[in-house]
Amino acid sequence: MTTVKNSMSWLDIKVWIEEQRKVLEGSIIDNVYVLDKVIALKLRCLDGVDRILVLEPGKRISFTRRTIKSEEIGGKQLMWRRLLRNCRVERVRQREYEREIYIDLRCGSEARILVVELLPRGVALVLDDSGKILLTTESREMKDRVIRPGLQYVPPPSRKPFVEMSIEELLSELSKGKDLVRGLVRGWGLPPELAEEVLHRLGLPFDLSVKNLSQQDIEKIRNAVITFVNEVVQNPRPCIAYSDSNPIGFYPFEPTARSYRLQRFETFDAAIDEYFSHLLEQSVIEQRISQVRSEIEKLRKSVEDIDRRINSVKERIESLRKVIELIETRFYELEEIHRCVQRTIKSLGWSSVPKCSSYITKFDPRRGVYYVSMEGFLLELDARKSFMEIYSELRKELSDLEKDVERAEEERKRLLEKIAELERRIDVERRSLEIKLRRVKEWYEKFHWMITTNGFLVLGGRDASQNISLIRRYLEKRDIVMHADIHGASAVILKTQGKMPTEQDLREAAVLAACYSKAWKAGLASVDVFWVYGDQVSLSAPSGEYLPRGSFMVYGKKNYIRNVALELCIGVELVGDSYRIVVGPEHLVEKRCIAYALLRPGDEDPSRIAKSFVEHLRKHGLEMLAKSIDLNELIARIPGRSKMVKFVAKPLSLGTSDAQSKGSNGSESCHDQRACNGVRRS
Repeated sequence: MTTVKNSMSWLDIKVWIEEQRKVLEGSIIDNVYVLDKVIALKLRCLDGVDRILVLEPGKRISFTRRTIKSEEIGGKQLMWRRLLRNCRVERVRQREYEREIYIDLRCGSEARILVVELLPRGVALVLDDSGKILLTTESREMKDRVIRPGLQYVPPPSRKPFVEMSIEELLSELSKGKDLVRGLVRGWGLPPELAEEVLHRLGLPFDLSVKNLSQQDIEKIRNAVITFVNEVVQNPRPCIAYSDSNPIGFYPFEPTARSYRLQRFETFDAAIDEYFSHLLEQSVIEQRISQVRSEIEKLRKSVEDIDRRINSVKERIESLRKVIELIETRFYELEEIHRCVQRTIKSLGWSSVPKCSSYITKFDPRRGVYYVSMEGFLLELDARKSFMEIYSELRKELSDLEKDVERAEEERKRLLEKIAELERRIDVERRSLEIKLRRVKEWYEKFHWMITTNGFLVLGGRDASQNISLIRRYLEKRDIVMHADIHGASAVILKTQGKMPTEQDLREAAVLAACYSKAWKAGLASVDVFWVYGDQVSLSAPSGEYLPRGSFMVYGKKNYIRNVALELCIGVELVGDSYRIVVGPEHLVEKRCIAYALLRPGDEDPSRIAKSFVEHLRKHGLEMLAKSIDLNELIARIPGRSKMVKFVAKPLSLGTSDAQSKGSNGSESCHDQRACNGVRRS
């Protein structure tokens, strides 16, 4: 019964809800993204972390760290946002032993229910407090229910839970399967992996006939299922199972019924996300390269046709060469026979042609040819032409055929080179897509950010609203706030975690404050930057005064870092199987990145700088990296109109594990990620 698992079972849902209940309940839906039939909710959770919850009807519910890119699909996304944005999650529940999840919401004064069906042909819906459908991922008309906005929601039909069945009912339901394991799946409604695991632990064969079971056996199996389910819910051991190198299932327990290679996870949610992200990745990749594969297949068929043609022509060439060799060896004898035939036709007619030679076996007056059988060859000779003409034509045919073979072989070589190039393109496309799809953004990447020499995380606002968000949600008393000494600049926070950064850390952080300011757009060479502690900063204006949007008040002494040069390095670092954009002073970026560019204020638009950066990657043999980079992300990190002073690429191959191991992953230089994960995120 080993098949690739493509959806969550009721046991998976039970474990997931128990594991994620505290994270979900009390969270606020900050935004909603619609991607075809998938709904992604951005949640502000009580622990201060923003998370993305993916609802994929018929398949899964899980959080994801992957980048979600929304595509507007008419007004559908706006409708979902109108109904769900700013709603609070009050409760998450499951219809017992079914693949349906109900998320109770409080939306202002109204109560709503978000329903996610994970069974085949399932949908996601929003209901009002009376159960009427307000919105659905798609309308459906089925035998037992109709899903359409305005109608009362009718859940999928359910069976009587196996825990409530009598022994007689259990036995009757088991008979729906050809053997015991199928009976547990079809009759009792157990997930296949659960049925196999319980039978394996009981020592019962999967193909055991139901007729051989006693009432005690039935009760024993049911009790074993209940006990095992409770154990899994209370103490899950999440994993992904692999057959060879292919993932075939995700489980909240470690299966022992079959021999799999297991990849273990700290949480079941992480296993689900990794599994479905891999399936999505493979699906996207196959869709993207299918057209190229089709083109390769056509070219291969053309090569096969050319091969057949070449072989056929080569056979003719070989035969011709032997014929010409025979003619050249016995030229005068054959020429004399030919002259005799021509004279005889004129004087006596075709019927007397065989008298010219015993080698003549037959003739065809209508075509004007006769046939000479000599040394195993049958020569067709045209009596209307001179023998030299016949010989010359054979030589010309041989020459033409040899040229045909030469041209065909050149065409074959060209096609094979094109196939090789397309296969290389597929490899580049596949690996660049893998890089792009595996791109996992850290929470701080929505800001300008960098990590100093001593591992301090630095955050900078990209606009006025982010400046305020940084001060309000992320600033702590002993953090350091930086600002270029010019009107219009990014608010920059150096997260200290109670430690005192060195002067080097301060000067590195000041680069962000200086470069992401109007000093860059003004084309200055340098600018002063001041810094203060977090408890010197307030978002409230003094009584009777007004603070412009994005501004804040600073009280007490300002500390200045003079003449901070407006030079910013922007580079690409490898992070596991993916990449990310890094900015900062050259000595920092150079250590982390496989390639980087040094920028100064100039005349070129950020989009042109970004495209030039990508082109430089290609020229330095980093084509996969070039194809995988999000240009918009690159543009967002460029302070304004600039000039590229220099570009540096390290001689590393992105496709090798060596390159990935040598590229800094960011975690090592971030206090083992404590500086990045340990800061307050509200």
